[in-house]
Amino acid sequence: MEHHASYLATLLTNLLHLARHPWGSFAHGQALSLLERYDHLFASALAALVIVAMVLATRVKLSRIPGPFQQVMEFLVSFVRGLVADNIAHHSDRYVPLVGTLGLFILLNNLFGLAPGLPSGTGNWNVTLACALVVFFYYNFHGMKSQGFLRYLGHFAGPVWFLWWLMWPLEILGLLSRILSHSLRLFGNIAGEHVVSLIFFGLVPLLVPVPLMVMGLFFGMIQAFVFIMLATIYVSGAVSHDH
Repeated sequence: MEHHASYLATLLTNLLHLARHPWGSFAHGQALSLLERYDHLFASALAALVIVAMVLATRVKLSRIPGPFQQVMEFLVSFVRGLVADNIAHHSDRYVPLVGTLGLFILLNNLFGLAPGLPSGTGNWNVTLACALVVFFYYNFHGMKSQGFLRYLGHFAGPVWFLWWLMWPLEILGLLSRILSHSLRLFGNIAGEHVVSLIFFGLVPLLVPVPLMVMGLFFGMIQAFVFIMLATIYVSGAVSHDH
């Protein structure tokens, strides 16, 4: 299994004098520190801290006449609120915090991969799978809360009652397959884009990688949007009473 620790993880390992040791067959037995081994978790924690810092900075400097930073934050909140309201008919604001937090978390991790030396959480399937699982349990919980446990499970039986024994397993299988598709779509696109960028950085370190970084910025924003858009659609389908 190929694994390339980020420069930041390696630098912190050396500065903090963290112990390195082999992790079995992982990374071909290469000696890695805990930080180098789990640098995708390091990137995720860093993204979470940046989000907290952004929210606190906005709250502390909240003003009736917003500055540039507050305007950006207000735009992001308005964008997410509009996205959720367009897809969920009732009580849409209650779903904005999760969708907005996930969007920022994924966007930051996508952009981390563009900066030389920084790790990217979404370039590792463990992180994208965790995000997909959060969405999965979230919309199923709210579906059961909104419709009731039995009614929510009952809508998987399909419109024809005597075919429930055929439709219910198929619908449940389709429901579970969302976890795989939701996580792999994000991981595959981000990991592939990072690999291509690294190849070009290695071959032509000047000029050529610049347009790739611009494309990567746009690409990272699109992938974050697609993820939260799908999350919103899943929530909408779960809480809708029109089945």
